[in-house]
Amino acid sequence: MNKTQKALVAAIVVAAGLHFVGWSDQHVRNYEIMPDMLTSVPYGSFDANPNFPDGKTAQAPIEGTIARGFAPLHSRGLVLDMARPWKELSGAQRGAWDAFAAPEETEGDVARGREVFQAICATCHGAGGAGDGLATKRGVPPPPALSAQGAVAMSDGQIFRIITAGQGNMAPHAAQVARVDRWRVVRYVRSLQK
Repeated sequence: MNKTQKALVAAIVVAAGLHFVGWSDQHVRNYEIMPDMLTSVPYGSFDANPNFPDGKTAQAPIEGTIARGFAPLHSRGLVLDMARPWKELSGAQRGAWDAFAAPEETEGDVARGREVFQAICATCHGAGGAGDGLATKRGVPPPPALSAQGAVAMSDGQIFRIITAGQGNMAPHAAQVARVDRWRVVRYVRSLQK
């Protein structure tokens, strides 16, 4: 091919490309080259899936793995126990929870703790922590007031543990509230108790 023929072929390729990309009718669907790159075969979480030996899409985590952001909590050389109720914990476990280090307090911690409390906790505990949230008006047993003597007497570590692992009717909130925000909620609860 000579230079003229190469230039003619290049012009045709450019014109065809412009036609398909920019000058085509916008009301007519364009051509798809490799449609499988755009839309793949989706599998719902509970759909059958031939790609796994057990035929299930949702697979159990590999044994020994830890979900990102959910590493076990450690204090005083112990893995903190989140399974047993506080009353059943050994003295060493209680001490480890009480010694569990909160991050250094910053200026906006109480304000952020209030935001998280209003978004997550106030449903049951109420805006002021009196145990009169909207959920209690719909049949959920009311939690004790955060200003009650029992709540005031709790250590910061115990309150953090209750938010993390749950207690009684309260479900664990570690999946909904980041660790640093749980400490901020503890600081906000302490500000409510003053």
